[in-house]
Amino acid sequence: MKKLSETQLEKYYCSTFLKEIGEKGQLKLLDSKVLVVGAGGLASSTLLYLATSGVGHIGVVDNDVVSLSNLPRQILYAQGDIGQAKVDVAKKKLEYINPDTKVTPYNMWLNKENAEKIIKDYDIVLDCVDNFETKFLINDVCKKLNKPFISAGVSDYKGQIMTITDKSKCDFKSIFQTLPIDIPQEEKDKDQGVFSIAVGIISNIQCAETLKFLLGIGELLIDKMLLVDSLKMEFRTFDIK
Repeated sequence: MKKLSETQLEKYYCSTFLKEIGEKGQLKLLDSKVLVVGAGGLASSTLLYLATSGVGHIGVVDNDVVSLSNLPRQILYAQGDIGQAKVDVAKKKLEYINPDTKVTPYNMWLNKENAEKIIKDYDIVLDCVDNFETKFLINDVCKKLNKPFISAGVSDYKGQIMTITDKSKCDFKSIFQTLPIDIPQEEKDKDQGVFSIAVGIISNIQCAETLKFLLGIGELLIDKMLLVDSLKMEFRTFDIK
């Protein structure tokens, strides 16, 4: 029977002490594979907690480089990382933080040509992107491959999150239905403000949902959407029918 090493027992002591997790649950996390699509604000915090929690294999898909304006909300990166590929920085830092975690970087955008090939090897997919085209693509491919995914988004002070599995009656597409193609290009090109702490709140909830799914514990946001307003500090959960 597989067991944690002495080092791992000490490292994950706080988690294994929880009766819902224990050593068996920690071993399950070490054997898990999580794909994170996007390496920006939502992904940064999520990636850190996935790695420190002991998820054994993390894939990261993104084709962007670190810029100065990223730093206030993308806490995985620092000033010295500017100009470097986000996925390469993520791999280097996460594997340094926790050698138990292997990171596979995909320095590319997720698209119709590569999505199935990438997603098929993972246990769950995290939607950490900021555009509807990719969110719809993740929805379609995960549904086709019967892969669970957790969709999250943040704008100004607010965020939303929902978990979609084979038990869900509704998915992301059934709520938003069509791409917002009628938005004028000048509106799409406008910079949108975002409260960095709101990003952190939503990303940590997204990570919590991921770990609960992998461990098979607690209640998930299935057929529910959690809305968070960090300015009013309101948390509201809506049933989706």
